[in-house]
Amino acid sequence: MSATRSGPAPGGSLSHKMLLLASMYLCQAIPMGYVFGCMPVIMRQNHMSLASIGGLFVLHLPWAFKFIHASWVDSHYLPALGRRRSWIFPLQWVGACLLLVAAHMPPETDFTAMFVVLLLLNMVMATNDIAVDGYATDILEPHERSWGNTVQAGARYVGMMLGGGLMLVLHDSFGWQTLCHILAATVFGLSLPVFLHREIPSLYERHDSQKHERTGLRAFVRRPGVLWLLPVLIGPTAFAFSSFQMRMPLFVDLGMTGPVMGKLMMRFAYPAGLAGTIASGWLLHRFGPRLFLRVFCLTVAGLAAYTVLIAGAHSIAPWKTALVLSLDNILMGGINVWGFTLMMRACAGHDSGTGFALLSSLFILVPLATAPLFGMVGDTIGFEALYLLLGLLSLAGFALAEWAMRRGDSQHGLGLSRMLRFVSGGNV
Repeated sequence: MSATRSGPAPGGSLSHKMLLLASMYLCQAIPMGYVFGCMPVIMRQNHMSLASIGGLFVLHLPWAFKFIHASWVDSHYLPALGRRRSWIFPLQWVGACLLLVAAHMPPETDFTAMFVVLLLLNMVMATNDIAVDGYATDILEPHERSWGNTVQAGARYVGMMLGGGLMLVLHDSFGWQTLCHILAATVFGLSLPVFLHREIPSLYERHDSQKHERTGLRAFVRRPGVLWLLPVLIGPTAFAFSSFQMRMPLFVDLGMTGPVMGKLMMRFAYPAGLAGTIASGWLLHRFGPRLFLRVFCLTVAGLAAYTVLIAGAHSIAPWKTALVLSLDNILMGGINVWGFTLMMRACAGHDSGTGFALLSSLFILVPLATAPLFGMVGDTIGFEALYLLLGLLSLAGFALAEWAMRRGDSQHGLGLSRMLRFVSGGNV
């Protein structure tokens, strides 16, 4: 790693950092919760085709491919504003302006124009995320990373609850235009903490002798242990994410209606996911990533086995649906905290935004790419066989991660173990 610690940053108390990160991640999460959680329902209520609703998948692509321009964001900035502030609050303001533009393009009358504006909004927010993730990596001490990523993952749930849940409740009363105005004002308000504060200096700096070293994606991938970290991140999670995605259609087949599942998500699943995310930060700090991963993978496999049992029934009780959805969201929140914390430890240094963008893109790109494949497999073999397959693949992914950790240790002189040792207690 071509970076060394430069000492504690002035004005960088843990509470100050957490509040700053919360404002930055919520600034992204609330409008994205509206786009991905609320938009499909609004479009269907306006009798729009499933093909149009399915087209919203394209809006995920800026997030999946943000690593392409991440090194440019890392290396270009205005010194007067700061390396990260040069991008963060200006892009937040651009996002607020795009929401004001979208307010005049309701989906039922101007779908194409609205879609273009929302695509631009996702490109802006994904680019903003590069700078935000880089900033978080720059300013967090090793023992603070699990808490910082708890804030990041927790913000996603709050974004879904407010942007995808509350806004859906308010839509019938206020309408598209007013809600877009509310979202724009929210984004602008959440940008103020970044605008008003002085950028915290990075905890890492490059020596003069290191300033001529190569930077960018290729240089990051060549760091010791990075390539061995990829199967650790992707192996256990790709099939777990597919398991989460396929359960909602299963519950529809078992008689659960959209409104009922929406209420169960708001009352039980999202709050459980938020609570699980917060608990995961403490568990990671206390027990370390390896034990956390083992518990996660065994729980995913057990839940897949239970899904095989319920898939053979003709109906499911609401309380069972609420329980499974809550467990799904707890696991999703926990594995996001785990994954983002490992990424942050691997990316600490000068190219932190570039590295984090690459790893986080791969983290979501593999599940996005395999989801259609597992959907086709499910159509062919049915839910029972599908979840048996997903459970076995999740265990195989866990075995791959364990092998990669041991292999990386042997080839890099415990370099991967050091990369995984992100808490002050050194838990691995």
